[in-house]
Amino acid sequence: MPLLENLRRRPTLSYEFFPPKNPSGWGSLYATLAEAARQEPDFVSVTYGAGGSTRSKTVDLVGRIQSELGIEAMAHLTCVGHSREELRGILEQLWNAGIRDVLALRGDAPKGDASFRPHPEGFAHGSDLVKFIKDNFDFTVGCAFYPEKHVEARTLEEDMTTLKIKQDNGADFAVSQLFFDNANFFRFRDKAAAMGITLPLVAGVLPVLDINQLPRFRELSGCVIPDSLPAFLGEGPDVWERGVEFATAQCIELLENGVAGLHLYCLNKHPSVVKITENLRARGFFPRGA
Repeated sequence: MPLLENLRRRPTLSYEFFPPKNPSGWGSLYATLAEAARQEPDFVSVTYGAGGSTRSKTVDLVGRIQSELGIEAMAHLTCVGHSREELRGILEQLWNAGIRDVLALRGDAPKGDASFRPHPEGFAHGSDLVKFIKDNFDFTVGCAFYPEKHVEARTLEEDMTTLKIKQDNGADFAVSQLFFDNANFFRFRDKAAAMGITLPLVAGVLPVLDINQLPRFRELSGCVIPDSLPAFLGEGPDVWERGVEFATAQCIELLENGVAGLHLYCLNKHPSVVKITENLRARGFFPRGA
């Protein structure tokens, strides 16, 4: 069933993957995808490397996921390093591969660049890419939002205004940056609704597998690490289990408070997200065949 139709009738469940950087990672990814497919997610998404470094792999992978595994697949697409015509060509490739869902992003600056610089014949903002796609194609278009504010935004309100522009330009739904404090998600959602943002807001949740990952998550995303998280995770070999327990509790609270959907960041490993999905099903969420 099409993604947008599902978002309108019930909470959705989805997973995110990325194309491996080296050949050895592909076997592991396909095994992970096979396990993920057994969980019957509403869709999966495939990320896009900085500067278009995995462009062809992303296009190929989403096509294979959809055709071989029978899962609705969504391709990430960024403005970084691309002209309008290059973006048009990528979108045509996706459409011809049967892909109908795109997550439109500005993208991060390539490694080594201090700040984002738009292609001279491209787009400076994710909202521009949303409009371009909607003006020229019939994709369902998602966009990003940041419950704790994008690192480049001066205020949360400024960031919400950016999301409103994406909505006005045709975005159909939005997926959040990872976060660990649900109160910040609910605060954003309530304030956004008050300013006229009505598109479904899907929560991005990442289970922590290693406590040493936390500084990197903070550096890359600007997410808040509540003191309760490292205290709960502790140390030792069972951090993985406590990370799953924390993420499960986070997901349950989100679902009980009307979240539009959950997007689980897999980091190309399936055991944690499969366990979270099983935990949620045990609580009555996401029944098979729904």
